[in-house]
This record gives sequence, structure tokens and C-alpha cells, in this order.
Amino acid sequence: MTKADAARLVAIVVTAYPNFDKFKDAKAIEATVNLWAMMFEQDESGIVALAVKKHIATNKWPPSVAEVREIMLEIQHPELIEPDKAWLAVSDLMYSAGQFNHGDLSHQLPPLVARAVESIGWTSLWEMHRSAYIGGKPGMDRVAFMQQYTPMYEREKSRSMTPAQLTEKIDNAAGSLPDKGQRLIEYRESERRRKEQEMEAITRGALRLESQIVEQTKLELRGEVLG
Repeated sequence: MTKADAARLVAIVVTAYPNFDKFKDAKAIEATVNLWAMMFEQDESGIVALAVKKHIATNKWPPSVAEVREIMLEIQHPELIEPDKAWLAVSDLMYSAGQFNHGDLSHQLPPLVARAVESIGWTSLWEMHRSAYIGGKPGMDRVAFMQQYTPMYEREKSRSMTPAQLTEKIDNAAGSLPDKGQRLIEYRESERRRKEQEMEAITRGALRLESQIVEQTKLELRGEVLG
């Protein structure tokens, strides 16, 4: 977005909130234009405009940069699901798939939601769900999921809202530090994914072999009958 785009959007905001004291000062308006031009420099002006218009339609006070970027997040990252909606998806999956869900969670749930369920464990989550029907405390499955997913969502939300250029600078600065904690976390996750793929390949191979044995047995039996 250019400075001219920023000026046009700020002018719309000033018009929408004529009684806001800060907008009675020309210098304050100019400072807002400069700030928006800097903070939305790498963003498409049309997306920023949509976010501003939604804010104007739903809020009584002028938008901050963070509020605009939060609405932009909704538009640009529909895969990032709010915690309450994420839990509904998990609850629906438990209801439809049941205890022995052998499906790939990454194909059944949005990526971050699937990761949260993986970290808890499907069996553990199901046992908490089931316990409510046999005298246990109801809602523990929801509590466990929300405790795991909410901070994951907030971190991803914060990262996605931050301008790409600023995120890159932060990552470069962090990468120059001696702390290897984040790298170890990433390595552990990649190793988990590698092991999952390995087990899936073994399972597929076993199923193919079983199918071949069944077909061969059928052919042999058919030959014996004909003979």
C-alpha cells in the first residue's frame, strides 16, 4: 500500500468518525497517514480497505493498526480458526469418528487444530469425553483442548498479524542468538512427521501384501475347483 492509499483510507476514517478529537488536529492526521503507510507498506491496499470498512461498520471508535490487521487476518488466513470454533470442529469429529479414529487428523481438521489434538492424543481426548457419561466430570475434553489450542492460536495469530518484513527481521535477529531451543522443537516435530510417514508406508505395504495373498489364494482355490 502506498502513502497515497494510506491517505485515502485515513480520510475515510476521519469522515466516519467526525467527533473524534484527535482528527481535529491536522498534524495528528498526517502522523496517522505516515504510520499507516509504514505499517501496511507490504499489504494490498484493497485488503486493508476491506478491513477498514468492516471496522467502520461494526465499531464506534476509530481503528488502531492492530485492529485493522486483526480483521485482515480473518480475510487472509481463514485456516486460522478461533478457539471456540476449533473446539466445535473437534467435537463434531469425535461424534462422527468415534473412539477408533484411524484417519489422518491433518486431513480431518485445520492444521493448527490437528496439531493441538495430536499433542493431547486422540485416545486421551476420547477418554476424557467418554468419562462424562460414566460418572466423570463433564467438559474435561473441552478444557484440555482449549488449554492446549488457545496459546498456540494466539502465537500464530500474533505472527500472522505482524508485517512480513518485520517478522523476517525478528526471525533473523533470533536466528543469530545462541539459543537452540526453537530449532530443537522444530527438529522434534519434523522427526515425528518423518516417523508418521514411515509408519504409513509400512501400513500401506502390509495392506498391499495382504491383498495380493488374498487374490493368490482365490486363484489357487479356483484352480482346485476347476481341476
